Amino acid sequence: RQDWAEFVLTELGLQRFEVVPFTPQSRAFQSRQEVDTYLALHHLRQRLDVGDSPADLCLEVPPASDNRWLATRRARLLLQMGREAERSGDSSLALTLYGDSGSSEARIRQLRVLEQLSEHQTAFELATQALNGSPNETEHQALARLLPRLRRRLKLPAVPSEPEPAHERWDLALPGPQGVERAVVEALSEPQAPACYVENSLITGLFGLLCWSAIFDPLPGAFFHPFHNGPADLYRDDFVARRREAFDACLARLEDGSYGEVIKAAWREKVGLASPFVHWAVVDEPLVELALACIPPEHLRACFERLLGDLKANRAGLPDLIQFMPGAPVGAPRYRMIEVKGPGDRLQDNQRRWLAFFHRHEIPVAVCYVRWAANDAPAV
Repeated sequence: RQDWAEFVLTELGLQRFEVVPFTPQSRAFQSRQEVDTYLALHHLRQRLDVGDSPADLCLEVPPASDNRWLATRRARLLLQMGREAERSGDSSLALTLYGDSGSSEARIRQLRVLEQLSEHQTAFELATQALNGSPNETEHQALARLLPRLRRRLKLPAVPSEPEPAHERWDLALPGPQGVERAVVEALSEPQAPACYVENSLITGLFGLLCWSAIFDPLPGAFFHPFHNGPADLYRDDFVARRREAFDACLARLEDGSYGEVIKAAWREKVGLASPFVHWAVVDEPLVELALACIPPEHLRACFERLLGDLKANRAGLPDLIQFMPGAPVGAPRYRMIEVKGPGDRLQDNQRRWLAFFHRHEIPVAVCYVRWAANDAPAV
């Protein structure tokens, strides 16, 4: 959503956006009927917001459309109506609306309602079906928490969970308290092995630069005006599926060796333009050059594929720091990622998932636990 400040900043040249061509093929609507369907969905959402009953509104929801953008908006409206029905205690209507929505979030909410109603067998069957249907990571995590409970209630044998892989651990004593990430950067950095505080900016930034053309592909329903930070359907379930060929073409650059030049050219051409993935204040040109020199393309590809698996969930949880070792011997890692935890802090779920992923793909990573020791010299 835009406000007047963005329009003013754009007019002054202080904020710039990618120029996306608006062709007849990129329009969200291709017929008058589709416009009418959109208006009907919009008016229903407005009425829901002012308190109209989902039981009344559901009778007026237009049928499913072949237009994928409209189908997504319809699914989202049904999800919102289902949530209101659930809040009002109408579980039967909520189940119907969630089922009609078909979105990943609606599936999880449907299962939770079934669990609350003690419909454990039905919930178990639907959850198992969803788990076998290649869910995104957010849905997979919810199912992984739900299924063991359903198994216990149905007196089914428990399925052993995979043990969490051990990660390399460092314990660091630093003078403090102070900003923990910056303190670790200062403690670990060496002239030949600089450490950088990047958190969720570097991997996502390199992804955004390599895949710029796919992200800003003017598909129907992706762009509506010249002031988009990114496509309007960025976090919808079918975002990647609609652009799979375009993303595959971008990732193929990692196989043929041209990815470095593509990323550097994108940085020079696009620097300063609004992007949902590139934080220009962090991802400057020297950092890009160093990352491309030290991170193998197979590691980048693995990380980019994981991002594409669930863009909304997986763009967070990446390690705080990265340390580069450009002079490392042949065959030795030339970088390592470092997750920093201050006193009393612990790993979050999304961080644990990234650490497990790095372990599977042999990507170098460590978790650094910091304690404050005012009178101690910094020591690992």
